[in-house]
Amino acid sequence: MNKDIVLLKELANEKKLLIVEDDREVINSLERLLGNFFKKIFTATNALDAIEIYEREKVDSDILIITDINLGRKSGLDLTCHIKRNNSQQRVIAISGTEERSVFIDSIQCGIDRFVLKPIDNDTLFEALIFVLRRMEYDRELEKNRKLLEESKEYAIRLLEEQEIFLKNAIHEIYTPLTVIITNIDLLRMNAIENESLDAIEAGSRMIQNSYEDMTYLMKHEHMVYEKRDIDLVKFMTQRKKYFNCIAEVNGLTLSMRIGRSNIILPKFSEFKLARLIDNTLSNAIKYSYRPSEISITVGMDDAKMFFEIRNHGPVIEDKEKIFQRFYRELHYKGGYGLGLSIVAKICEEEDIEIQLSSTKQRGTSFRYLFKNNINSQLFNKNNIN
Repeated sequence: MNKDIVLLKELANEKKLLIVEDDREVINSLERLLGNFFKKIFTATNALDAIEIYEREKVDSDILIITDINLGRKSGLDLTCHIKRNNSQQRVIAISGTEERSVFIDSIQCGIDRFVLKPIDNDTLFEALIFVLRRMEYDRELEKNRKLLEESKEYAIRLLEEQEIFLKNAIHEIYTPLTVIITNIDLLRMNAIENESLDAIEAGSRMIQNSYEDMTYLMKHEHMVYEKRDIDLVKFMTQRKKYFNCIAEVNGLTLSMRIGRSNIILPKFSEFKLARLIDNTLSNAIKYSYRPSEISITVGMDDAKMFFEIRNHGPVIEDKEKIFQRFYRELHYKGGYGLGLSIVAKICEEEDIEIQLSSTKQRGTSFRYLFKNNINSQLFNKNNIN
């Protein structure tokens, strides 16, 4: 009993109590018994007065209701049903002098939390109060956590919106100077100007352009419908190899290409997506290759499935699943954003492309992409090795 009193004081300390009872002696008895537990006690002898008090006092504090079932014209059940319709979380203890089954059923249907029979036994009442007050504490914590989750959700949405605005602005700001740099490099090449400084500028600008294309993809891929057409995989890969040649050379690397069969046609595929697959894999291969070494590109067929593979020699990839997660980088000192391979994984998932990743100290690291849904290709058995 003493433990219940201590616990009841702790639970009821900051809460209000509304007693609804048409018998003044019962009200006075409950007030005397519970006056030392609750922050404030209000009393009403009928349902209408109780509703008026409840609406006024519920605003700034938790309030518990103890109501008699029989209140005259408007019963305690009517009162409970009215309040629960507007606030399903409101906790109510009912007291009654009857044990009729129908009263218990109606009480449950109205949402009464506990039932105490008259004459009221203190231990039973304390037990009911502790049970209901604990539920009120749980409700409060639940509501607090719900609000925190809602605030976190709103904050995350704001961050995403701000990130989208930032990316849009960054893409816009990068495009113009990048175009100027690339155009002027082309003009210098046309004037037969060749030197190491120009090679380095061109390599750097192309790496920036690769990042620019990644940001463009992240911004637009959910809203864009990419045009699809038949693509000569060998010719397309040759163009991407040529694009990355200067980047590889500046980094002390060489690119080689082996073609198992020429004129392999990849039907109905997006050039933009294919470029992201190839460019991000080549960019990673250049970034993580030992100097000097060779990066090999292979295009061919594997069990009637066309594929391309990029192999380099560098540090072994330890976690072959995490490597495709956004922002994950095994070697932090290499820089980068950890976006390229996550974009690759997303495209492969969308287009049903199988990724075969192998990474050993002896054979190096290879990324092989098998186009599972593009078996009906135009194939010519001309072997061509570059």
